[in-house]
Amino acid sequence: MFERRTPAVLRGLTFAATAFLVGGCYHQAQSVSDSLDAGLISRGTDSKGSTRYNVPANPIVPNAELKLTPNRSISLETMLIGAAIFYFVDPLAPNWEGQMKRLSDDTFSIAMRSKRFRSTGGDGEAGRVFRRNAEQIVRESGYTGYDVLAYSEGIESELIGALRYAEGTIRITKK
Repeated sequence: MFERRTPAVLRGLTFAATAFLVGGCYHQAQSVSDSLDAGLISRGTDSKGSTRYNVPANPIVPNAELKLTPNRSISLETMLIGAAIFYFVDPLAPNWEGQMKRLSDDTFSIAMRSKRFRSTGGDGEAGRVFRRNAEQIVRESGYTGYDVLAYSEGIESELIGALRYAEGTIRITKK
């Protein structure tokens, strides 16, 4: 009904493929001299004569840019940072995603979770979203109304940040 599983699956696959590809770039060196020979580390001396090691020897992100106009361009580094922020924040995604389950002929369960990063606080938003989804169930089923049997809101702590949740059960009333 109001799920967004496909983009989440694609994000997971993208992350897994990136981790796989970047993981393949790892080279375990036994010593500093092996790393110098492999080109993973560069050695130089500073103005005081001290030896300095640079890891990695070559930058991971090349020094490239996209020319937008003759006088304006964007570096590849800036584009990658912007893409990463967009990937994790996803400003175009709805603030809430949820699931609806039919428990019996006239009883439904609605469970919702907010997205992790939002531009607004979202206080009081869960109740409105819950009612909107309940009204959608009533409208699509051709019934006249609903009664809320149970409803709860809260915050679930996770490894990175916390997510708001709301869940409830409704019973639709017949014509």
